[in-house]
Amino acid sequence: METNPLLEQLKQPDVQAALVSLLQQLPTYEKNLQAIGNVVSFGQAVLQDEQAIQKYDELVRSYNLNLETVEALVGLLEKLPKLLQMINQLEDVLDFATAVLADQQTIDYATASIQSYTEPVVEKGKQGLSLVKEIQQQAEATTEPVKLFTIMKWLKDPSVQKSLKYVQATLQVLNKKTN
Repeated sequence: METNPLLEQLKQPDVQAALVSLLQQLPTYEKNLQAIGNVVSFGQAVLQDEQAIQKYDELVRSYNLNLETVEALVGLLEKLPKLLQMINQLEDVLDFATAVLADQQTIDYATASIQSYTEPVVEKGKQGLSLVKEIQQQAEATTEPVKLFTIMKWLKDPSVQKSLKYVQATLQVLNKKTN
């Protein structure tokens, strides 16, 4: 006696359970198939409508879509996670800066700190300017010409010797750099 393979399959409990489940889900599947059918019908109607096709064609042609543009878009999409991370960091910095600028105590502390660094520099600048003015006044007040013997005396002065050593070293370094 020959057995029907279909009947043998239907006797298995897991097949029976699957069939029951399939029958229970059948109304949902039918609705989904109808929705797919509606989408396909809509697509066919759009493809048959010459005006719609012409508008979509004009829209697509209005964009400069070529291989280079598509490659750039893909490259940009690949970099979006890193750009997002950088934007988040920038946002954190801006939030911090806003909070600092809103806090008068922090601004006062920063101003005092900056002032403690700049005051000595400003003071040295004032001293240097005063020195330059004094030298200028003395040079303009002196009317006698500079003589060769005066220059020879200057060469013995330690500050002149030190300055000349700096000039000589500067010339040597510049000569090495240019060669």
